[in-house]
Amino acid sequence: MFQVLPHTLGLGPEVWRVLAKCHATRNLGEYEGDLNVDERLVADLIEACGKVAARLGGVTRNSGNT
Repeated sequence: MFQVLPHTLGLGPEVWRVLAKCHATRNLGEYEGDLNVDERLVADLIEACGKVAARLGGVTRNSGNT
């Protein structure tokens, strides 16, 4: 699902790869009890989320009403 970010928000693979890795890490922790998180992953996640939030700040919701 994160692979659509280049098309929807214009964000590159450096963002969606971090989000996908964190999602996979979360799933391993949730379903297999293997939660392996380090400071670098958390820092990368915070940076990626900041980029997504910045892009979302310029997005308006089109409800279809005119």
